Amino acid sequence: MAATTPRSLRTWGDEFALLWRRWWWVLAVVWGMTLLPAVPAVQIAFNWALVVVPALFLTWLVITSRRMPHADADKWKRDAARNIVATWPDVAMRLGLSARSMGGGVVVAGIGQPQWEGWTCAAPVGLPQGLGREHLQAHAGLLAQAFGAREATVHGVSIGQLILRLEYGDALAQPFSLGYGEAWDGRTVVMGRANGGSPWRLRLGPHTLVAGSSGSGKASLVWGLLLGLAQPIHSGLVEIWGIDRKGGMELAMGQPLLTRFAAEAERSVVLLEEAVNAMQARARHLAGRTRQHVAAAGSPTVVILIDELAALTAYETDRDLMRRANSAIATLASQGRAVGFIVFACLQDPRKETLPARGLFTQTVGLRLRDGIETAMVLGDGAVAAGAFCHQISPDTPGVAYVLPEDGTAPIRVRAGLITDDMIRDAAHRFPAPRHVPVVIPESPTAPERPARAPRQPRRTSRKEAS
Repeated sequence: MAATTPRSLRTWGDEFALLWRRWWWVLAVVWGMTLLPAVPAVQIAFNWALVVVPALFLTWLVITSRRMPHADADKWKRDAARNIVATWPDVAMRLGLSARSMGGGVVVAGIGQPQWEGWTCAAPVGLPQGLGREHLQAHAGLLAQAFGAREATVHGVSIGQLILRLEYGDALAQPFSLGYGEAWDGRTVVMGRANGGSPWRLRLGPHTLVAGSSGSGKASLVWGLLLGLAQPIHSGLVEIWGIDRKGGMELAMGQPLLTRFAAEAERSVVLLEEAVNAMQARARHLAGRTRQHVAAAGSPTVVILIDELAALTAYETDRDLMRRANSAIATLASQGRAVGFIVFACLQDPRKETLPARGLFTQTVGLRLRDGIETAMVLGDGAVAAGAFCHQISPDTPGVAYVLPEDGTAPIRVRAGLITDDMIRDAAHRFPAPRHVPVVIPESPTAPERPARAPRQPRRTSRKEAS
């Protein structure tokens, strides 16, 4: 087995066995020299062998020792990867990950050399013709149990590029905080960490919908976005137009970061309609010059940040305001991306009745939800089968979510960084927006006064009517 075991997975026993199989004849030659007559040529060769052979052995020993894992965690990872490679054929056969060849034989799915990313083991899997990604995905839970992993997900599309990711630890179990005020790359915002512990960067460009039950951590994403954009907000490259339909309880603390802010229903609708007007004016200005807006001083990217979106689109008692709000959101979400007007909205109820324009949000984030049906509403019909378990997120881990990337790849498990009130106050003090524009409700036009009508004269009664 040692000869076929990848070098990174070999133990000392494998290395010594391989060394003996390849170089036993060197020791046999040296021993044979001791039986030859003690002539000068043989004696010189024997003396050189006594020097060269131990030197080569010591060199091999040092190189191999450096390559061997020394920490207990590294040794455990090596042994776990060895177990996956050794038991994979048997596990794959029992789960039905095999197909019949033209000659009548059985071709079993193969596995490549596992690679560790933190506590995530990623192994390439090759499926035989006749099987597809959905066959491997359907057995992800059983594969996790077979290899002692916490979770298993499948990444990739074609059968020749599938990666089985086995999660042995949870880098998102404990809350954490992120820094803010760093330079912006113009495309993404660091919001937290991904499943393997790497930074989670949310794309700023697609319209984003965040859905989650009460207490699931929507505030962490709202403030993660604001603090992640603190530097471009302060420099004027990004403007945040905020709507808080909880009476300002959420966004008012960081109001200096907002260029515009509305909490009441009518002001919120006015803000949305003025955003539509500004978007259309910019579109007319950019027409014939460019097809994609680039943030610059004097022409910033505008993010319309809406907390509790359903209060405008479904729960508003004024039917006219609700109709205007839905119309403005649909217009922004369908036309705003190319001209730099982006909608970032949060809600609790992801039903279509709550948000008619739900399909226009191409980047969705699912926090803790009530059931698999709501998960499918937010992330798509195949999200649960692809490994998005929003309905299984623990209430003790607020901010944990699954993100459906815009390119349609598998959902990614992430966690937003913890944001404290002191961090919000500090960011609002250090990085205020360069301008603040109040939302003014236009006065309703008054009807012109009509001239007073002369009093009507009583009609004279004829003789016939009198009789």
